[in-house]
Amino acid sequence: MTFKEMIRMFDNPATLGEALIEAAQLPFRGEHEILFQQKRQKYISGLTDYERPIWVGEMKNLLLLYESENTRRDDKAGTTNTVHNGKADIFISYAHEDELRVRSIVYELERLGLTVFWDRTIPVGKTWHRHIETALVESNCVVVIWSKFSIVSEWVIEEAEYAKGKKILVPLLIDTVQPPFGFKRIQAANLSGWNNDQSHPEFRKCLDAIRSIVPISGEMSGHIASVSPVIIPAVKQDAPPDFVHIRGGIFAMGSPETEVDRSSDETQHQVKVSDFYLCRYTVSVADFREFTEESGYRTDAEKSDGSYAWDGKEWNKRAGINWRYGVSGSERAASEQNQPVLHISWNDATAYCEWLTAKKGKRFRLPSEAEWEYACRAGTTTPFNTGQNLTTEQANYDGNYPYNENEKGRYRQTTVSVDSLKPNTWGLYNMHGNVWEWCNDWYGDKYYDECKINGVVVNPQGPETGSYRVIRGGSWDDGAQGCRSAYRDSYPPVNRSYFIGFRLVFVPQSVGSLS
Repeated sequence: MTFKEMIRMFDNPATLGEALIEAAQLPFRGEHEILFQQKRQKYISGLTDYERPIWVGEMKNLLLLYESENTRRDDKAGTTNTVHNGKADIFISYAHEDELRVRSIVYELERLGLTVFWDRTIPVGKTWHRHIETALVESNCVVVIWSKFSIVSEWVIEEAEYAKGKKILVPLLIDTVQPPFGFKRIQAANLSGWNNDQSHPEFRKCLDAIRSIVPISGEMSGHIASVSPVIIPAVKQDAPPDFVHIRGGIFAMGSPETEVDRSSDETQHQVKVSDFYLCRYTVSVADFREFTEESGYRTDAEKSDGSYAWDGKEWNKRAGINWRYGVSGSERAASEQNQPVLHISWNDATAYCEWLTAKKGKRFRLPSEAEWEYACRAGTTTPFNTGQNLTTEQANYDGNYPYNENEKGRYRQTTVSVDSLKPNTWGLYNMHGNVWEWCNDWYGDKYYDECKINGVVVNPQGPETGSYRVIRGGSWDDGAQGCRSAYRDSYPPVNRSYFIGFRLVFVPQSVGSLS
């Protein structure tokens, strides 16, 4: 079976189990293995109809990442810090039922240069009891992982008692449980909600405890010192209301060749984006009104020949049409102030960002095209973040033109308020439809091809020069095909119309930002 065939099997609910069996044959290593085992366990535990498309998207992203990085990972891996037959910095005591969860802890410790014994296989010529006992005695520190399984394990309790007596015990909790008698008063780092985050305060507490026991020198000292005392910037407290913290990651940007109605400029390639903050909503009429009233700014539509609107027969550019107006050329009513602002050029959108930055003393900008698609997808790999289809109950678009011959829906013939309809799983509203959204990048129809040649591209910013700026997401006046997560369009930066708006990225001062 080819890798592409395996990927396609994940799209068919009838072959999900078979695809997972095939994927289990791949030689995952390190972080990939941990992630795969977590996804596998989630599938075994059962998926709801809501969870299934998200799980499939995450699994396909993992497989694509594995494919693109496997060769390099093999070259870099060299040796492992897991100890099978020698003295270790850390002995991990755990219940075998917790193996999948323990893997992630072991992986993070090894990333810091610590050697870890946690292997339960028996070397030739040794008995299991003797092998474990030798490793326990020779280790410098014993990390006991308390869970609902380990608190009743005689083996784990015996190993914990030995470590307690030698004063080399570091207890961790991965479930909300009471440790056994004799250990309840020993403070344990609580990793029940740490989510493999090396910066988590409880994980740093664990590292501090290990560092107080394990002799540290040379390269390992550098590893520990670089993590343990780190103070994580309080970026979440800095974020204005309605901005969502989007955790960075690697994803497949663009569309697969099998996607219905794809365009030639959507060449799929691997992209890594850093953390960023994206507003839940597009900028509203009320938001933009505040900007113009405080700054006196005049938009490109006001300085030139207006914008496009519906005259009852066709769309025509009319002088005097500007951000105060709706799709039909009528001035917005008081009840429409929470509608997305329209008739805004890219120049106007960036001017708004500059004004808000100066006013708040915090930086705001337009999203990059990569950030926009990553946030829109919210972990999915399907044409829409809702799956293989998009209905007009899920997004505001022209329902006369559904996707892939699905059932027709509503055509509202106008925008809806910025907080209407259901958000995606990351809490972002109207990423599909309602209004197109300006991105910061210049548009290049071959840019994705160039990116693909370079492998995994980190925080791409688009071509250095161009004539058109990227717009994304589709609008109330487009068919579903133009609302796909991968669909790209573009406009000159001075252009404006009845279907384009924008949303903001917030850049915390304590976090490196994209220029």
